[in-house]
Order: sequence, then structure tokens, then C-alpha cells
Amino acid sequence: MMHRHNSLLIKRGTGLCFNLLMSLAVFLAAIPFQAQDKKDSQQIPDEQEVIKVSSNLVSVDVVVKDKKGKFVTDLKPEDFTVSENGVPQHVEFFDSTLTSEKGAGRPATTVGSTQPRPANPSGLPRNIIALVLDGQSTELANLKHVREGIEKYIRERISDNDSVALFSISGGLQLLQSFTRDKASLIAAVDKAYTSSNFSKTAEARSLAQDISSLRNKISSGAPTDVPSSPAGGAAGSAAAETLIAQHVLEQYMQLRSALSVQQTRPVLAALAAIAEGLRPVPGKKTLVMFSEGFVASETLDWQVQSTIDIANRANVAIYIIDASGLTGGTPTSGSLVAASPLAGISGENSMESRRRVGGGESVFDITRQEGLNRQQDLLYKISEDTGGRFIKNTNDIAVGLDRIDSEIRSRYTLAYRSTNSNFDGSFRKVKIEVNRPDTNVVARPGYYAIPPSQIVPFSPEDQKLLANFSSMLAHSTLPLAMELSPFRSQEGYYVVPLSFEIPQTAVQFDRKGDKQRLQLEVLAVVRNEGEDRILSRLGGNFDVALTASQYESIMNDKISYRQDMQLEVGNYTVDLIVRDRLSGKVAARRERLVLPVAGPEFWTTDAVLSRRAETLKQATSSADVLSAGNVRVRPSPSREFQTTDNLIIFFKLYNAAVAREIGKPLVRVTVTLMKDGKPAMRPLDYQLTEPETEPVPHMTFARYIKLTGLPTGNYSAIIESRDIAQQKVARQEVRFSIVP
Repeated sequence: MMHRHNSLLIKRGTGLCFNLLMSLAVFLAAIPFQAQDKKDSQQIPDEQEVIKVSSNLVSVDVVVKDKKGKFVTDLKPEDFTVSENGVPQHVEFFDSTLTSEKGAGRPATTVGSTQPRPANPSGLPRNIIALVLDGQSTELANLKHVREGIEKYIRERISDNDSVALFSISGGLQLLQSFTRDKASLIAAVDKAYTSSNFSKTAEARSLAQDISSLRNKISSGAPTDVPSSPAGGAAGSAAAETLIAQHVLEQYMQLRSALSVQQTRPVLAALAAIAEGLRPVPGKKTLVMFSEGFVASETLDWQVQSTIDIANRANVAIYIIDASGLTGGTPTSGSLVAASPLAGISGENSMESRRRVGGGESVFDITRQEGLNRQQDLLYKISEDTGGRFIKNTNDIAVGLDRIDSEIRSRYTLAYRSTNSNFDGSFRKVKIEVNRPDTNVVARPGYYAIPPSQIVPFSPEDQKLLANFSSMLAHSTLPLAMELSPFRSQEGYYVVPLSFEIPQTAVQFDRKGDKQRLQLEVLAVVRNEGEDRILSRLGGNFDVALTASQYESIMNDKISYRQDMQLEVGNYTVDLIVRDRLSGKVAARRERLVLPVAGPEFWTTDAVLSRRAETLKQATSSADVLSAGNVRVRPSPSREFQTTDNLIIFFKLYNAAVAREIGKPLVRVTVTLMKDGKPAMRPLDYQLTEPETEPVPHMTFARYIKLTGLPTGNYSAIIESRDIAQQKVARQEVRFSIVP
């Protein structure tokens, strides 16, 4: 991906608060249906102990249908055989369907006992349902039939044996109603969600898609991009210039689309993972039903898609998804016989180089996910099918879709076995389930990734190998790298923290293929609570970037940079970063301590971010970048190395400045003094801030640049004093940097 300021920029989108995963688990621990965690042999029958199965057990939900498609609900444990990677497994736990009381929640070896057993020991609900409204994609106009369908389902299908909660995803995960059997409370929560939802990005995405289609049509019908040199070719030259402009504009719109896709998709995936992980210790048949209009994930989010599926499978949570857009047509809106689309780039007649070419922030593989009919539904199919659920589309009657799901939920068996392969190494294991009744069809997820039980965030075997060697790489890094964490206050109790790093372009290896130079970087960062081994979240991905000759030449004058944002709760963390150049084998490892304090009332500033580069933003997205001021976004320079031809950009935010009575708003004076060898390198520079901002929390932004022309090379420091005039409070900080030849 080529940055506009002659450098290679790999940027990832803002993430959802991954600590929701932990807070949700705490919430679930408080609800009534986890009472079995209390070890009280006087209150819990012996057979109930098997419900508290070790997390090493593999649980699988199974639906069995006869040749007419009707559910078979009278099977016994001995009717099932299970194998994993071809190896027979012993079923240790069997839970019959909800339509049958016999054999409910018992060890497989005791179902035939003649002793009377309660169908629902300790009064625990056997059917756990999480209803999730995807406010990231569902437009307000479509929420009406979603609301009506959910409320009908609650009134007519929810029983005393069910426990239901309502969640919403609107920028973050919100609990609208905790797990309950109270229908009135659930319906009230649905009504509240309907009246308060206004966060959908679908209209924004659709507008971008229309603009991109219009630009492609213009380019496909335009003149060649080579401007004629002949005076007689003036008209053709004008058309070619317009086409060239359209191509540049198209690239900007594709960058916006790629960013919007990340903004829209990442919170949904993180929320699904958080709910599933929270449900992991809860017994019973667990179902998540999400109402969504769909979303598209770029190639860089593939790991998070798979992680979400893995977490749901480990928790044995089946994810069902209902298309909230209702009935949709299947006819292309374009009247063109051949659409002006880059999909032809996937043709086998083209080289792999051209197929993997990166342009406008999206590889051709990313573009194919956006183009064509119903691309936004591909992930809905994958997530639902791979977790044992279903995707229901093209219906305006949401209640009918919920009825179909409900019938399947109540016809599911649950089998659990302890795998004969105790090495949970992250590899995929194929599970095959058969029944000894003829003319039946078994429906179950095809297998699972063997994630260690204590691991919240799944990792591939390659990632696990990198993490296992972290200490060695930290002590013997071979790839020069500068890393920076820059926290900014977000909503109450949270921070947005951009993680940035830079690598000298001369330190990595490029592979020439034809007329392209290929760069391959592997990035892995993990976040832990300080002093703990458990990983809360992971960042990064694998980046394979093909550069044209001009792009390659331009980045040789700058550094390779990366940025990804994360949102974290107040607290102390450890962030480990690993970057590997696949072509040379060089590797860098860094560990940084991150302290996010409780926000107090005192006047204070964030640490200053130094930058060499800034870019003008088009106001086409609704989410502000934490490193932006107005319509300009700065790119951190963690190495803090500058040349005399650069501008030194200083960026930070100020909080809790008091209102000055004279002007009726805050007044802050900022003085910046550049020092070299203990002496001022130039006269102090004074600035005045008077314009506060309200989102996401009240603050002021300092974003100014200083020309370095004429300054000698060497080590410098910037002394920054911010004075709140009304309170006469001063915040002082010193930031070191260097000017290099």
C-alpha cells in the first residue's frame, strides 16, 4: 500500500475494547444460571458434577433429521458414534433435545439408570439464548420488522426453561437486558433498542459503493491516460487528464471503503467473540442469534474472523444470523453489459503478481470481497455455518426466521468427549458424528481448532512459535525497529491507544518479481494485564505488498511504518511486539509497559507525538481519528529521526482546561523550546488554544509544526509547557529527537 508522502504505510483500523471479553465473563458469573459453580454437595446432585466439565472436553451440538427433513428427537447416547481425525472417541456427556426430558444433561454411561432424575437439575435453564442487534450494519428503516419479529418470538416461544439476553453492537458491545426469563423486561429492552439505534454505517458504505461504481464507469469509458503531445490532440488530452484525475479520486474512495470496512467489521467480530467467551463456563444449550445486514472484512481481518469462530466453537455456542435487510433483489443496478469492475484481475490468464497487486488500500483479493452481489453476506454464511448455526436471508417476517431457528435449537443434542489427543496445539481437527439409525442425516460443525483451554485469544501454530521464542528474539533482535504507544482518552474509563512502529527501508529485503518489488512482513503484538501470562488481545497480521518501480524508488527515501489502534480499559498492561521480515529472516521484538490511569479532574496533557508526515482527510467517515486535527491526520514517527528538510510536527491533547471568564471558553498557552546541548536551538515559540472539542470526551488538541531548515545535525529535545490561564496550572514535558544527515 503506497502512502501519499513517499513512504510505505501499513495501517490497521481502530479496534473494539477487547477487555469487554473479560467484563462480560464477570457479568455472566453473577447471573443465576451459573450457580452450579459453587461447590455444595448438599445442593447439587452427583450427576450434576458432569455439567462442570473440564474445559478440555470437546462439546458438539448435533441435529439429526429423517429423510423427509423432520427432526429426530428420540435418540440415545448409544445411537451415536464420534471420531476425531479418524480416531474413535468415547462420549462422556450426553444431553438430549429440549423437546425430550429423558436423558437431559447426564453422563452418557448413566442414561439407562432406573433411578428418577430431574430433567433440569438445580433449576438451571437448559436453553441459553443471546439476541444481538448489529447496529453497525442495520439501518433504522429495517429495525421495525426486526423489533416486531423479536417481540413476537419472545411472547410466543420463550418458556420457563429458557434464559434470554439482549445485546447491541453500536461502536461497542452494549448489554440492553441481562439474561432473564422475564418476557416484559425483554420486550421493553427491544423497544428501547429500536428507539435509540442510529449508528449504522450501511448507508455510508452504500454511498461509497455508488461513488466507486460511478468513477469506474467514467474511467472505463474515458480516453487513454497518456496525454498526447501533439497540439492537435488537445481534446483527447483533456479527456485523458480527466480520466487520470478520476483514477486518483477512485484510489482515495477505495482507501475510504477499506477503512470503513474495518470500522464496521472489527467491533462486530470482537463482540461475538466476547459473548461466546463469556458463555463458555455456562452449562446448557447455548445459542447466539444476530440480526445483521452484513459486512465485508478485508484480508487483514481474516485472523479475527477465524478467531471469532474458534472461540464460539470452544464455548460450544452456535451462531445463527438473520438478514435484517429483509427481501432483496438479485438484479444488478448497472445497465452496462460488462460491469466496470476490477474482478477481471482475478482471471487465471493474469499473473499472480497482477492478481495480488495492491491499489488504493485494497488488494485485488480485498476488492473481490466488495464487488458483486451480496458480498456483504459471505461472512454471515461463514460464521454461522462454521459454528453449527445457519444464515437466514430474504424474509421480511423475522418471526418466521426465529421460529425456524427455535425449532432447530430445541431439536439439538449435545455430546461431549475428552479428546484422545491431549496436545491442544491450535491445529484443526475433523470431527465426524454418525448415528446407527438408517435414513437419517446428521448436521454438526465439521470440526474445531484445538485451542488451549486457558487461551482467550486463539493463535495459529506459526504465531505460537513466534511467541514461544519471544525472549530469545528480545535479547537478539536483528531487525532495527522503533515502537511507540500513544494513549488518548476515549469514553469513560477507556483509552484509544495507537501502536506505531518504523523500520528503516534498508533493513528489510525486497524480492523482485517481474516489474514489481515484493515486501513481506509478519506482525504480531499481544496485550496482557501487567504481571499476568494470559493474553487479552492480539494485533497485527501478515502483509504481502507488491511495489511498482516508482513506488519502490519513492519509499527508499523514507521508513516503513505501521499503525494499529486498540481500545483498552483503565489499567496497567504489557505489550509485546514481534516483527519478522519473511524474506531475510530478520526479526525484531519489543516489550513496552503501558499505564492507563483513572481520569481525574486536574489539568493534564498526553505525551506528545512527533511526526514527519501529515495527510489531508476527506470527511467521508463518521469516526474521527485520534491522531487527527480538523481534516488533517498525522503519522507518528517513533524513531524520532528527522532531516533538515522535514517539518517537525508536534501533536498532543489537553484535558480539563478551565473556562476563562474573559472569553467564555478555555484559554491555554503552549510554549515550545527546541534545545541542543543544553542550550536553546531557536527562540521559544508561543501558541494559543481556545477551541475545545467535545468528542469522545472534552479536550483540546495541539497540532503545530516547526521548520527544521538551517538546524545542524545532532540530538535535540523539545521542551513543551502548556499553561491553563484560568487555573494557572502548568503541564510540562520533554520529548527527545534527532536531526540526521
